Amino acid sequence: MRLLLFCCLFCLSCATTRSQSEEKVADYFIDPVGKTYLLLTDDELVTDNPLGQNRFSFYDSSLGGPDVVDVTNPFAILLFYADYGTVVVLDRTLSEVSRLDLFSLPDLQQPVTAARATDQGIWVFDSWDYRLKLIDGTGKLRLKSNDLRLEIKTAAEPSAIYVDQGAVLLHYAEENRLAVFTNYGRFQRWVELPMAKIYGWHAPYLSGNKDGTYWIWARGEQEARPQVQGTLKGKLLGVKEGVYYLDPVKGVKLEQKE
Repeated sequence: MRLLLFCCLFCLSCATTRSQSEEKVADYFIDPVGKTYLLLTDDELVTDNPLGQNRFSFYDSSLGGPDVVDVTNPFAILLFYADYGTVVVLDRTLSEVSRLDLFSLPDLQQPVTAARATDQGIWVFDSWDYRLKLIDGTGKLRLKSNDLRLEIKTAAEPSAIYVDQGAVLLHYAEENRLAVFTNYGRFQRWVELPMAKIYGWHAPYLSGNKDGTYWIWARGEQEARPQVQGTLKGKLLGVKEGVYYLDPVKGVKLEQKE
């Protein structure tokens, strides 16, 4: 009996070790204090436990993978699932704090992307009436923009919302440009961007990468910095010190400026 128990425990240990070693990262995110969050290919969001015991994780099989992971506030991490119109808020241990069904709200019809507002509200772009809307944690509408088709002269759906202090940015990746708004939803200007295949946002920097050639744009600048030829692949996150990148072997690393 003891031998059988030992064999079972040994097999379980091997299976656990194997599953961890075969773990693959689909995306990564870094909060304002430098903590890393990994979205695995099985749609699980994970981050290290600072105490060194069993890292934190979140996964909901009914929702699958999130379309938006916003770690701007590590105490109120925002996940947005576009197909389900669902926002899930997690605490710093990746435990669910609240859940909001945007489709059930009277002031939202077709939410396509979302982001955490600076005052803990939620910015949502509603393609039904083409307005940028700010709601609170219960879903109550706090403000909305005008019909933006008249102001920004496009009917395309933005691919993402970025928020940084007093600015809200709508990213039109297919058009290679950003629409810049005030924190009250008032349109200010367009920013033209170089072409890219993969983008990374880490306030106040937006980076774009295409075949190892990348650029970085900082909020407030008129245009992106000159493109840099390098060997970094995939998503890059610009910071003051340089850029973060994902090494398939060593994990998330920082390449510092020369």
